[in-house]
Amino acid sequence: MSRIALRRLVPLAATLGLVPTATMPVFAQDALDKIKAKGVVEMGVAAEPPYSDLKADGTLTGADPDVARAVFAELGDIKLNANVVDWGALIPGLMANRFDAVATGLFIRPERCQAVAFSQPVLCTAEGMIVRKGNPKGITSYEALAKSDAIIAVVAGAEQKRALDLGTPPERIMEVPDVFVAVDLLKSGRVDVLGFPDVTLIEVMKNLPADQYELLSPLEGEPIQCSAAAFNPQNKAMRDFYDAGLEKLKASGKFKEILTAYGFDPALPDKITRTELCGAEN
Repeated sequence: MSRIALRRLVPLAATLGLVPTATMPVFAQDALDKIKAKGVVEMGVAAEPPYSDLKADGTLTGADPDVARAVFAELGDIKLNANVVDWGALIPGLMANRFDAVATGLFIRPERCQAVAFSQPVLCTAEGMIVRKGNPKGITSYEALAKSDAIIAVVAGAEQKRALDLGTPPERIMEVPDVFVAVDLLKSGRVDVLGFPDVTLIEVMKNLPADQYELLSPLEGEPIQCSAAAFNPQNKAMRDFYDAGLEKLKASGKFKEILTAYGFDPALPDKITRTELCGAEN
C-alpha cells in the first residue's frame, strides 16, 4: 500500500471505538438473497490503487474489487456499485448498513476486528528491500541492516521506524518523499538499499534491470500484513459465503491470476489466518 494510503488510514483509528451493539438494526431478509434479487453489491471503497480504483467511466477495479466480483459471481450476474468515501467513513458506513461490504485494502487489525467481521486474508504484503545484484552488503533483515554500513532510502513511517528501533544510525537512513526518488538514489549509488512494502517494490523491479538489482522479500523477522473484505458483524453469513468463495477461487487458479495481475504475491494469504491477525476469533 502506498504511503498516501497509510496516511489516510490514520483518521480511521478515530472510528475504532465503535463496536456492534444490540441496538443495531437486524437484517429483515438474508443479505445474500437481497443481493441476488437486486443484482448489485453496494461496496464501500476508498480508492487506492492497486487495492481499489475507480475508472473515469465509473468502473470499479483493483485487486480487491476484482476478487469480490469473482466471489459474488456465484450469485449470478452481480454488479459492484462503488460507494467512494474517505477512509474514516468506511467502518461507520458498514456498521450503519450503507454498504454490503468493504473491499478496498482495509488491513486486518485487532482493534478493527472488534468493529467488523473480516474475511480470511485476501491481499497480503511483506516488508521488502531492493539491493544490488548479489546483495554485496549481505542485507537479509532490518537487524542485518543495523549491523552493516549500508545506507537505506525510506519514506517517513513504518520502515524508517523499524530501522531506527533496531539500531540503524539516523545518518544511514535517507528519508525520501516517494519510491521514485529512492530509485534514483539507488541508481546513483547514494544509497545501498530501498525499504518498502513488497507490493511497491514488485512494481519498481519491473523497471529495473534484473541483472543489476534484486528484490528481497519477505524479510527475516518481519510480519506479514493483510487486508481483507469486511462485513457488518451482524452479517457473518455473508462473510462465511465470502470465505468459501475465496477457497473456490484459489482452487480454480482465478485468485492467483487476479493477484498476480496487480503485483501481489498469491501465496502470502495462505501463510496467515484471520484469527492470527485479529488475535482472537472474529
